[in-house]
Amino acid sequence: MKTRLFTFLLLYFFSLVAVPAEEGVAWDSLSSEQQTLLNDVKDSWDQIPAQRQQRLHKGANRWGQMTDGQRNQAKLRLKRWKSMDADQKQKIRDRFQRFNDLMPGQQERIRNRQQWFNNLPDDKRKELRERFENMPPEERKASREKLEAKRQQRRDSETGTTSRKRQESSRRSQNRSTDQRRESGKTSQNRSTRQRR
Repeated sequence: MKTRLFTFLLLYFFSLVAVPAEEGVAWDSLSSEQQTLLNDVKDSWDQIPAQRQQRLHKGANRWGQMTDGQRNQAKLRLKRWKSMDADQKQKIRDRFQRFNDLMPGQQERIRNRQQWFNNLPDDKRKELRERFENMPPEERKASREKLEAKRQQRRDSETGTTSRKRQESSRRSQNRSTDQRRESGKTSQNRSTRQRR
């Protein structure tokens, strides 16, 4: 019973991933494996909102395609999630939302960086974590600011705009405004001169 409940909670956790859906999923359309995994909600399936049915269906699909190792990792993540307080969970949700709001290229860079970090030897990962955690607040802030400056440079290069180009563009715009004011002034002088004649 505990295993089934735990499995159901995992599936529920997977169902939190947003899936745009208009129509629900008929219970009979689920595979026998999915029905077994979702058996705890069989009696109330028709009362579950369509979007949630879609998420549960997707979660059951993902669960069915996982290896035993992946399932164990998912169970550990769920256990860690359940042990967090509300503030920690909200921070994770906020980070997840910020990540989803990033451009695909930025998301890919983050994934690659995470993969690079995960492929480091355990001692090197531990050393990097400890070094960051043991930094004085000022140094940590400076490190974050330096990182943010690098990110801004990357964003600028992705959009084809560098800070120098922005400055040049701003200068040109200011020069145009000045020229337009001069022209406007000359035009009004010419008008007043004509009117006097």
